[in-house]
Amino acid sequence: MKHIKTLLLCMALSAGVQAQDFIEHPAPGFDAMKSPEAMPLLHAAGTVTKQALAFDQSGKNNDGNYRKAFVQYVDKNGEAVIFDEYGPGCLYRQQMNVWVGYGGPTLLLFNPDVTNARIKYYFDDEPQPRFNVSMDDLFGARREPFTAPFTFQDDGTFPIPPRYDINRGRFSIMYYPLTFKKRLKITFVPEKNWDFRGTTWYQNTFLIYPKGTEVESWSNTALDCREVRKQWNNVGTDPKPTEGNRVLTRKVSVGKGQTKTLFELKGQGSIASLKLNLKPFTKETFFNTRLQMYWDGADTPAVDLPLGYFFGGGGKDYEIADDVWQKKLASLFFGYDCKTGDLYAYWPMPYWKSARVVLKNESSQSIRSLACEVQYKDASVLAYPAGKTGYFHAKRTVDTDDKTTPFTTAFHETGRGHVVGILFFTEGYDMDGDEFTYIDGSRTPQIHGSGTEDDHNQGWAGTAYQKPLWGALTNGYASAYRIYMNDNYIFNKDITINYEYSKCKGWPKGGDSDVTVFYYKAAAPDVLKLTDELDVANAASEQAHSYAISQQTSLKTVSSAYDGYEQKIDYDTLTDAGRGHCGYSEFVMKIDSKNSGVKLRKRLNRSGNGVQTVRVLVDGENTGMWHFVQSSYAPVSQSWVEYDYEIPARYTSGKSSLRIRLEYVPSDGNNGEVNEYYYWAYCYPENW
Repeated sequence: MKHIKTLLLCMALSAGVQAQDFIEHPAPGFDAMKSPEAMPLLHAAGTVTKQALAFDQSGKNNDGNYRKAFVQYVDKNGEAVIFDEYGPGCLYRQQMNVWVGYGGPTLLLFNPDVTNARIKYYFDDEPQPRFNVSMDDLFGARREPFTAPFTFQDDGTFPIPPRYDINRGRFSIMYYPLTFKKRLKITFVPEKNWDFRGTTWYQNTFLIYPKGTEVESWSNTALDCREVRKQWNNVGTDPKPTEGNRVLTRKVSVGKGQTKTLFELKGQGSIASLKLNLKPFTKETFFNTRLQMYWDGADTPAVDLPLGYFFGGGGKDYEIADDVWQKKLASLFFGYDCKTGDLYAYWPMPYWKSARVVLKNESSQSIRSLACEVQYKDASVLAYPAGKTGYFHAKRTVDTDDKTTPFTTAFHETGRGHVVGILFFTEGYDMDGDEFTYIDGSRTPQIHGSGTEDDHNQGWAGTAYQKPLWGALTNGYASAYRIYMNDNYIFNKDITINYEYSKCKGWPKGGDSDVTVFYYKAAAPDVLKLTDELDVANAASEQAHSYAISQQTSLKTVSSAYDGYEQKIDYDTLTDAGRGHCGYSEFVMKIDSKNSGVKLRKRLNRSGNGVQTVRVLVDGENTGMWHFVQSSYAPVSQSWVEYDYEIPARYTSGKSSLRIRLEYVPSDGNNGEVNEYYYWAYCYPENW
């Protein structure tokens, strides 16, 4: 797949403005990070978002258990493996909690086993790590180029919210990108035995790209990017190129009950920024005026939010609202300032026929003055390809359930697109509730979190940090934001984001949430299509799919559950029969000949066998390794996992069926077999 495609465009219509090159699919890593204007581009078929983390597979909250949750497996060198993935890919986000304070919120005494522990990064099956550094130096931003603003470490001095009587610990976030062509393995080597540690956890969020994507593995500490550093050190200014921008300004008043169109743009182009100055800037006008955006003559707005929400505020019906509207917020893509009345947003928002921005004053106050500025690019300066670009959307979901479910649904959408940001406001929600993000119909969450504050890049309740891609207005879980600029949540059929109601501390179940999600979505209704299913150990299904197996090691029926919620461990259960082998299995799956690749999904049993690797052959051609890695400590009651493998179009296009052969590959952490219970074949539509 070609990643960088530069189109020479004609001169901008504005006199003296040079034509701007448009970058399609910037290369993973710093090229993508320095190109926020590419965010609306839909991802190529087979690009997926994943997250490796420490989490309690029993469905409880013991995410910090070093042996059972933190360590995925121990390799042949005796090193604890915490990340192991085949590429091509890029690790964009590392969140780490291994530092603990003893002696009060402002006095931190660190165990030397923590500060001296080594973290090692192995690339492309090399026997030696390309870098080997102490945990404290790396995540403490003391090693170039892993420094601020890419790396941040909590200093532990902020006071604990009143409801907590625990001592504050440190957490760290790193957004320095690590690209890998073939494989990346990260190991952890404590100075001494860490079995006693119960407060260590992490999240690693990354993208895997279609096989054949041109990705060069990270090679040395000279790799840096001044452009991204400059963007991140200048929040409040547009991080995108501004050359060629056209500027429209106007000032209006909007009385109570009035609706006014602020801007209407015709033709093809893209909004680069929207800035407002609101007078009076009050709780009423901030929360009870609605901002709407319509693309290409649509009857339904793609954005329909209380004004303040679009610029980073929220929680209008909660007690924190009195604080939120009076704050100042500055992130890479949105912000506001109560004192000046200014609000800004820098999301790139393309359109092909028209764009319309509307304000509806539903508050009890008249807006005396609204100074408006929109900057946009004409298509002669920046042209987004129709059909391969998503429209910008924002959706607010207010928790209205009666707490009969073990979670709240914060977001649900169907179609094809990717999530790029979230605002999370809550009242009474327990921060230990995990994120469960289900993508493309999988019953296993593709993104499984370890606590709301961790999912939004903080820890130990967090505080009102404001960083380019994450932060909070009051603390790290009750009023948080996170921008998924490069670690987008990619969906090709549907997506659901749930947050579980935790009971780990014995607090009342539930709490309320008010969540806004920003995302891009394709206009076309085409989605990932299910074309075939194979039920392993079912004689009729096996015969219909010409199923064969070599060196079978097991044949059994299992009754178990998928990842469970604290309030209901057995939320999603089933009974299924399957087989294990240490040789190969082979079968034929029907597909649509008009495809852009195939997603092969497998149900497997992870209990007692957290590392399972097979070589995937399609019609006799080796397409790569299917490598599943989790801790093997999942109890038998939480066995089920659905795991995907992406087959590129060069192996599938024009074919109506595929002969799949899965060959067992011995690997560290494996118990001597791989198992399989069910298979699904999904096709990406042609010309994605």
